[in-house]
Amino acid sequence: MNPLPADSPTSVHVHTASHRMPCLLRLSAALVLATWTGNLLLRLLGVATLAPYSPDPMDIRAVWAQTSGREWMHWLWYGLRYDVLLASWGMAMWMLPLAFMRARFAPKPMARTVFSAGVIAWFVVMDGLALAEHFYMRHFGAPFGPQLFSLPGGDGAVMSGFGRDAAIAVVSEAAKHFTSLAMALAGAGCLGAAQAWCTFRFAMVPEREATWRDAVVQVLIVSTVLVLGWGRPAARLMDDTGIGVARAAVLDDHLVNTPVRLVLAFRQYRETGEAHGCPERAAEMALRSRGFADTAALAKALDVARSGEVDGTEGADVTDASHATDGINPTKATAGGAPTAIDATAMLLRAPWHRTPVNDVLAAQPPHVVFGLLEGWGGYGLSLDADGFPIAGAMRRHLQAGWWFRHAVAARADTFGTLEQLLIDSGSKDSLLTDPTSPVVFESAVALPFRQRGYRTVFVYGGARTWRNIDRIVRRQGFDDVVTQADIVARYPHADADGYGVYDGYLWRYVHDMLEDADAQGRPLFVFALTTGNRSPYLVPDDAATGPFDLTKGWRTSPADEVAREARQRGIRAYRYAMDSLGDFIDRLKYSPMGSRTILAATGDHQAPQWRNDDNATLSPFEQYHVPIYLRVPAAYASAARPRLDDFVGHRDIFPTLYRLALSDTPYVGFGEPMFGDVPAVRRYAVAQQRYLFSTSGALDLRSGVTYTHTQDGDPEWLRRQAANARASLALADWFSEMQRRQEPSLPTPMPAPMPDSSVRQPLQRPGRSDR
Repeated sequence: MNPLPADSPTSVHVHTASHRMPCLLRLSAALVLATWTGNLLLRLLGVATLAPYSPDPMDIRAVWAQTSGREWMHWLWYGLRYDVLLASWGMAMWMLPLAFMRARFAPKPMARTVFSAGVIAWFVVMDGLALAEHFYMRHFGAPFGPQLFSLPGGDGAVMSGFGRDAAIAVVSEAAKHFTSLAMALAGAGCLGAAQAWCTFRFAMVPEREATWRDAVVQVLIVSTVLVLGWGRPAARLMDDTGIGVARAAVLDDHLVNTPVRLVLAFRQYRETGEAHGCPERAAEMALRSRGFADTAALAKALDVARSGEVDGTEGADVTDASHATDGINPTKATAGGAPTAIDATAMLLRAPWHRTPVNDVLAAQPPHVVFGLLEGWGGYGLSLDADGFPIAGAMRRHLQAGWWFRHAVAARADTFGTLEQLLIDSGSKDSLLTDPTSPVVFESAVALPFRQRGYRTVFVYGGARTWRNIDRIVRRQGFDDVVTQADIVARYPHADADGYGVYDGYLWRYVHDMLEDADAQGRPLFVFALTTGNRSPYLVPDDAATGPFDLTKGWRTSPADEVAREARQRGIRAYRYAMDSLGDFIDRLKYSPMGSRTILAATGDHQAPQWRNDDNATLSPFEQYHVPIYLRVPAAYASAARPRLDDFVGHRDIFPTLYRLALSDTPYVGFGEPMFGDVPAVRRYAVAQQRYLFSTSGALDLRSGVTYTHTQDGDPEWLRRQAANARASLALADWFSEMQRRQEPSLPTPMPAPMPDSSVRQPLQRPGRSDR
């Protein structure tokens, strides 16, 4: 019989203690499962308790009734993906060093203590951050954002709920609810301890000799962690376009776990930086960046510019109603000499205000107004349209029938910057990103004049509501409702473009449905629609035009690589599909009852991504910034004045045009000119990227003063005068945007004229129908 260990004297047998070591494969799996389980419980807690504090307040029963099974599945799926992303970061930056330290110093008790404490700390900190965000959302109504990273003297010193002030407010509020806070901290500790205990039970195995198989498994685990945390799977989750999965805002608010949200918020903060400090100081810096020492210098320059308008009209009738209501000379209030700083400030605050002419037809029967901002609708693509390259698709016939402004340029080079320019007529970059918890209500918001006249105002976005907190921001800018990807997909399940927003065709179908409903109710509707289809990865539905298209159109050569050729084909198909979708919407509008009482305007946000110089496309300076502007105005609302189809126009000219076509005797803020009628020659120009001036007299870089291209009949003297006017106008726009961010704005808003009750309640019936 073989002797057992107990048969031998203890003094002879030496027992070697066996340590339990973390298995990397088990540790990874346990970390993912424990993280997802804990975050799922916290998400459900947040949905159940914070639904009344979301942008669309509702209780949990309303959330349950509104949310479909498909939305719940998407919510769980993307929540799991974000938790896997978090777990991969935790493995790479925290658990792997702890595990290697535990293995390296296995015999030492301190190694075991540090490893155990590290695992517990990971879960407790993650749970504590989540509960802290819940408390923050309850107090401010918004998740963590870039405002958490602002420093004293930034926006946090001015705005409620921003930066350090937000932290002080949260701490003060927490002191009032000490019992609840203590219970939350205890709950985070207990949940974290339970997660850590499950991880220890599953991940720890008896110590043994390592083999080559263990080395292979370790390499695979580390590689997988790096791919999940920083590779292509993580790219979509970290994309700044955001992800939206449900119509209930509270579900989207709890989709991203708190640590990942903090990383996203910090990235956004780094992009925008301390872009806005004290509004007065930022306004002063804006003036200096445009070459003006102070407000008095700008007021004097505007006085000279307006004098130049009268002297240089080239026969224009400046006493027309379209200009008589605009005339505000900023220096008339001073009795001789230069205006004082106080006088100049008051004058500049009034200078951007205008009023539309009185129109009895518009007052009695206001039209519906739809404005579409199309992703990547650059004008260069339309210039290539031909029978052999029909990229304009269904829009070709409408471009010829409506007002097509061929010499238009984009305000900025990115989607959000252009949206900001159009939405609040802002000259300052990132004005809308001051703080999602208490965003500034801009007096220059384009929806406010429509709202004053009884319109229902709706913002429609084809992407996720989490993009730049667009849902919360837009609601503060005069919009009654916000429609996003989840709302459109809930009505049209096939609209989902694999998570990259919705197909344009379904977005325009949704807009058409809203027009029908508004027309039946007899209330005018204003819609601001932003599409998302014409961007990478260029997804189109199965019934879209497939081509093949000529791959040399707009490029010097066709790609030799098959993958590159297919990518270019996808890009052209996406551009063509966007044109077909808008054209089909206009067709439905044309033959519908409300077609004769709906004004439509559409433009692109920036140049088409399919044609860029780095893709060996040859673009002129104008083509780099060119976007189309299209207007469809029914005959009953068309102006008797001639449209300025041969002039250079820009994004800031669109809404002054729509106001005059749709609203009677209504005040508005504007820095552009109507795109019809007589305009002083010194104002007949367009500015791209807040820097490059284009006109029939030539083109000029306003920053450097370099004239880099001329039209054939250019006039250097007129170009110089237009540049001086543009610098003053842009400085006023920058200054006015910053001044609006004051906590208690004192802008001299003109009082709207009385509006007859019949202007809203009467049925919207118009004789005739036209596509002009």
